[in-house]
Amino acid sequence: SQSNRLYGNITVTVVGRVGNGNLLGRGQKWLALKQGSEFVRVEGVVRPMDVEPNNSVPSWKVADARISYGGKGAVPDANAMGWLARIFNSPVMPF
Repeated sequence: SQSNRLYGNITVTVVGRVGNGNLLGRGQKWLALKQGSEFVRVEGVVRPMDVEPNNSVPSWKVADARISYGGKGAVPDANAMGWLARIFNSPVMPF
């Protein structure tokens, strides 16, 4: 099992309007860390009535939410599979 929590704010831009008037928003935030950079990317559909007076929207009110997390540097590289593991996990292996 896996469990993660993410707290913070991400600024998004309205990049379109769906046929029913809902808004399509997209944005990302890069974080510079000591051992590399990491990003959080958010995309989803928001009803105009869910936009609060301070122009914020809680993540639980974003429909079809796509949240991506990744990075570049020592930490993401350390989590990548090595070449031998990729060979054993390839479709050409009979096991």
